[in-house]
Amino acid sequence: LDLYDSGASHHMSPYRDKFISFQETPPRPLNAANQQLFQATGMGDIIISVPNDPAPSSQIRL
Repeated sequence: LDLYDSGASHHMSPYRDKFISFQETPPRPLNAANQQLFQATGMGDIIISVPNDPAPSSQIRL
C-alpha cells in the first residue's frame, strides 16, 4: 500500500521504476519525520491509481 498526500506540493517515492519521467540530480540530504537521514537522487513524474468506488479508478499524475 502506497500513501500520497494529493494536497502536498512535493511527493517522494522509493519506486524509481514507477516514474514516467525522471531526471537525476546531485544527491540531496533530507530528514524524515523520525529524523532519519536519506538522499533524494532525482525528480520526475509518477502516475498513481486512485480508487473511486463504485466508479472506475482515476489516474493522477504527481
